[in-house]
Amino acid sequence: MNNMKSKIEWWGYLHSNGTIQTKRWFGDHRDYTEDCENNPFVQAVCPPFSADTPEEARKIITKRLLPK
Repeated sequence: MNNMKSKIEWWGYLHSNGTIQTKRWFGDHRDYTEDCENNPFVQAVCPPFSADTPEEARKIITKRLLPK
């Protein structure tokens, strides 16, 4: 892995069934705000951040939404 900051943006949420949902973010703030409000399936939201891979993004979301 190189030392350059990733250009891939991600966001995610905790689904009501207990799973972490990892999503690519392309700049639309409604994705993680308005679209999640009053959605019974969305329990908690992790706003956009950079990560190199979906796996790395899932780990970050999990750490932020399900701290031990």
